[in-house]
Order: sequence, then C-alpha cells, then structure tokens
Amino acid sequence: MDDSLRQRLFDLYAAFAAGRIDDALRDFDDNVVMTSYAPIEVFPSLGRRQGKAAVAATMRAMHAGFEHLGYTPVFMVTEAEAAAVIVLARLRQRTTDRIIQLFVAHFLRLQDGRIVELREFMDSFDAVQQVLGRELFAAKAPG
Repeated sequence: MDDSLRQRLFDLYAAFAAGRIDDALRDFDDNVVMTSYAPIEVFPSLGRRQGKAAVAATMRAMHAGFEHLGYTPVFMVTEAEAAAVIVLARLRQRTTDRIIQLFVAHFLRLQDGRIVELREFMDSFDAVQQVLGRELFAAKAPG
C-alpha cells in the first residue's frame, strides 16, 4: 500500500495545484479534521476545520485568494496509515500580484485508506511577511 499511497498523494497535490478540488478530496473521509497552524488574522480560511465540506471550502478559499503557480511535494514519507509531506508552494496573491514562496509540512493520518486527519505547519512568520510585503520587525544594529 505504501507505493499506492504515495501515488495517491502525488495525485492529490497535483489536483489541488490545478484547482480540481473535487479530485483532491477524493481520498478524504467525510469527517476529516484539518488543522492548519497559521495565523487566522492573515489567513482567515485556515485554522481548524472539520468535515469534508469545510475542508473543501478552505481549499476553494485558498484558490480564490492565491493563484497556485506550483504546489509540489519535495519530500514524502509514507506508512500504511500515515504520511508526512513537505510541499514547496509558489503562489501569486490575487489582490497584490505578489509572489509568495514557502515550504508547508503536512502530516496525514489515514483510516481504512481514507484521510481522517491533516495537520499543516508552515513558517507562518515568513508567510505573513511575504503576504504583507514587508518585514514585521526591523532588525536592530548590534552594539
């Protein structure tokens, strides 16, 4: 199942990158829990979502706000009922045309071959700075 899970995940990420949300959700359980550890003040569609419909709404909101120039798994480890994926995301913010590039880590838990949990981590400080187009804190000169 390890190789088939890897292929299913590659297919999921390709579908999401292309905006084919229904295809991306094919392997998600109806009661999936998605938790994205990101500041919801800047990324209001992220946070904790429960249920396939809520995850679909989150995915659609991300595509509404950002053109996905690339959403490529660069590292993946799979086991029978779990996976860890590091994704290189290249996005264009639709409101500003600003290009954002960041790594996102996904930890997935499966049950009976269905994704029942997705935890998402990113360098949210860097992501916020890129979305805002400025540094949040000016570096202090030594001395």
